[in-house]
Amino acid sequence: MKKLFKIYLLAVLVGAASVHANEAQSQAANVSFSVFYNSLKPYGRWMNNSTYGQVWISNDRNFVPYSTGGHWAYTDYGWTWVSDYDWGWAPFHYGRWNYNTNYGWYWVPGYEWAPAWVAWRGGGDYYGWAPLSPGLSVTVNFNTIPANWWVFAPHRYITSRAISRYYVPRNRNVTIIKNTTVVNNVTVKNNVHYVAGPRRQDVERVNRTKVKTYTVSNSSKPGKTVVNNNTVNVYRPAINNSKTVVVNKNSNNKTTVNKNKNAVTVNKRTDKVTVNKQTAAKANSETTINKNNKKAAVKKQPVNKTNKKEAVKKPQSLNKKPANSQLKNQVVKKNQQKAKPAVKPQQKQKNNDVAKRKPQRNDNNDKKR
Repeated sequence: MKKLFKIYLLAVLVGAASVHANEAQSQAANVSFSVFYNSLKPYGRWMNNSTYGQVWISNDRNFVPYSTGGHWAYTDYGWTWVSDYDWGWAPFHYGRWNYNTNYGWYWVPGYEWAPAWVAWRGGGDYYGWAPLSPGLSVTVNFNTIPANWWVFAPHRYITSRAISRYYVPRNRNVTIIKNTTVVNNVTVKNNVHYVAGPRRQDVERVNRTKVKTYTVSNSSKPGKTVVNNNTVNVYRPAINNSKTVVVNKNSNNKTTVNKNKNAVTVNKRTDKVTVNKQTAAKANSETTINKNNKKAAVKKQPVNKTNKKEAVKKPQSLNKKPANSQLKNQVVKKNQQKAKPAVKPQQKQKNNDVAKRKPQRNDNNDKKR
């Protein structure tokens, strides 16, 4: 505990001294892809896509990314999507979205954090935005994005928490796209390129009102993004781009400090490695994973030696069985012999005499007749 407390104090001091340096270090890998898999699984389903591998689909059939369940807030990163979903910290700030006619919108995991992975348009009375598909660079012509992907709203409602009430019907998108231009406000932060959206000064000029700037703060655990006073609290771990569901076992450090801007997060997932090993050992009792189990294997050898006597006795007992069967057969034969009454020699003689007498009696009777 003392060591962890010292690490915590050191990280806070370093974070206060060099915020930008620590934000760059936040992109270091200290948790694996499993954090996405485990966190999003209760709210949707994972499937294997032939092009992108593992992708995630929301359980909400009417869901549209960067449209349902959220609003915009201007932060020190630019226009940041504040999601109302408990799982919104991941699909709106990491990775890209794509659409399939069979199962709708699906999310392709990514490993760089941004306030939102969208393209922006502006002009006339509207601001518009659309999700970026996988592989689409933020510096290309956004005219390649399908028209029905765009969401437009009057510019005066861009800061409204109920902005979904003011969305323009999508059947007007083609017309609005012709009367708007792409907002090329590409921002680079922590070596990550993203479109920050309309400049705050431009929004203030058009709306003739002050736009409040929030500070992005790190939440300690996954959950809903919360706007509190002057901060936008969002969970944004550094993600390892290894696409495996198993926790990373190559980390030798039991505690990894995430030196993001205003928070220090201790990686607690490394202790799951021992749990996985134990469950693997239980699943296959014949395979020893831990080297310490060799002792148990050595102890079992004397037991096998003592069993040699039993192994010798068993053939003897097997040999006795034929003898026992022969004895049983003999007993059965004797019983059968006993069942038949034996005829004595004297009885045989009497029977012969009776047989001889009978014809004599018959002869005498003939003479009398």
